[in-house]
Amino acid sequence: MRLSVFIADQPSPQLIIDLQKIYSGLLATESLTEQAVHKLLSEPCTRLFMTMFNERHIGAVKVVTEAKKAVLSQLCIREITRRRGIGKNLLKQVETQLASEAINNVEYSLEEVNASELAAMQVFLEACGYTIKENIASKKIG
Repeated sequence: MRLSVFIADQPSPQLIIDLQKIYSGLLATESLTEQAVHKLLSEPCTRLFMTMFNERHIGAVKVVTEAKKAVLSQLCIREITRRRGIGKNLLKQVETQLASEAINNVEYSLEEVNASELAAMQVFLEACGYTIKENIASKKIG
């Protein structure tokens, strides 16, 4: 099966289960209930991009757009599927979608990243073309 990237628009039981696996140990359990996910998906200018493989969600990133800028957060790939290009593919697809909407700047705040994963996240984002300055990773797209 091929990787696919899409925007989650409705919280299904499988989406909730998979988000709990993706964000295990990173986000509070109460932020991953059906009600919390439904609220997230209904926030204005906010989208949850998902990566799916073999009918399972294996990665996610939250995207908030404002004018010509997008702010990414909560980028996470399920632990057992990391280091296979899934995160890079997810970011590339998100950036392509955003560029098609005339968004030309993407930012990711590294302040939300756990200290134990900060160095790896910085290396990953730099490998994806982001420049890091003062805990903000940014990239011009489009």
